[in-house]
Amino acid sequence: MAFHCTTWLLLLAAWNMGSGEAFRCYTCEQPTAINACKNIAQCNLEDTACKTVLETVEAEFPFNHSPMVTRSCSSSCLATDPDSIGVAHPVYCCFRDLCNSGDPGLVTGL
Repeated sequence: MAFHCTTWLLLLAAWNMGSGEAFRCYTCEQPTAINACKNIAQCNLEDTACKTVLETVEAEFPFNHSPMVTRSCSSSCLATDPDSIGVAHPVYCCFRDLCNSGDPGLVTGL
C-alpha cells in the first residue's frame, strides 16, 4: 500500500512540474521606443525572467519623445530600486510569459 501511495505522489508531482517549456519575452536588442519594441522571443530553459532596461528618457520640455528601452530574456535579472535617484539605466524584471510590455515604470513583476 505504501508503495502504491508513493508512486501516486511521484506521478502527481511530475505532472505538476509542467512540460519544461520556456516562456516568452518581448525583445529589442537596440534601444527602441517603448511602443515599438514588440518582437517576441522564445526564451531558453535557463532564462528565469524578462528584463527591460530604460535606456533614455527625454529630459527637456516638451517631452514629446517616447522613452527608449532594450528588452530581453534573462537568466539572472537584477532589478534596480525604483525609488533610487540618479540611476542611469534602471532595470526592471518580471517573471511571466510576455510580461515585459508597456511602460517599465508600471511593471510590477507579479
